[in-house]
Amino acid sequence: MFNYSRNLPTILEAETRYWIREDRRKGLLNGTAGVPGDSSHDRRAKLVKRSRELFEAEHARTPSDAELVDFHNTRMYATRKDAARQSVLITIRGLGSLRSIPLEDPSLFGEDRLAWTDAPDEGASERTARIRSIVAECARRDAEREASRLRAPKRQPVPMASVARVFFAHHCEGEFPTRKELVAELGVTEPASRREIGSHLNGILAISRRRFADYRNAQ
Repeated sequence: MFNYSRNLPTILEAETRYWIREDRRKGLLNGTAGVPGDSSHDRRAKLVKRSRELFEAEHARTPSDAELVDFHNTRMYATRKDAARQSVLITIRGLGSLRSIPLEDPSLFGEDRLAWTDAPDEGASERTARIRSIVAECARRDAEREASRLRAPKRQPVPMASVARVFFAHHCEGEFPTRKELVAELGVTEPASRREIGSHLNGILAISRRRFADYRNAQ
């Protein structure tokens, strides 16, 4: 008899992952269960939720399925170098929530909505490196600004690098805060500081357009 006690945790984890994948494939679990293997679906669901919020904020109404698909995919193509490869695009059929289906249901294997592929975001590390360089550029401008001051400021200035860090905090999920959200996140209350954040944001976007120019040209 072999002693499997030391390998039991690994064996149990492998079995658990297998049955979770099988249950998800058969429609018994959706991608929000918070279990191994659902990262791609969860990431896409968060992006769709954000697209719906942006559409409602822009048009003051709830989008139809066709409008949401068009709005979301347009946003993904504009912000991702290869949206299709990153598994962030959606279809009208894919908007429907998954439902539990009996295992013996003969129509199970013809329902392609029940199968989700967890495709890794291959460009994440490269984008992160570029964003670090953008934050570094902002920090350099902050240092130059401080060195050129002729007198002490009457208020505490808002560093451009701090604004950049907050702006890109959730870039992996494709989420970028608005100016109002930046002000709230940084806890700024003075009108002059709020205007400074707006000015910094314009500068950050200008730097970003230059650093990601090849992304825009690839569309």
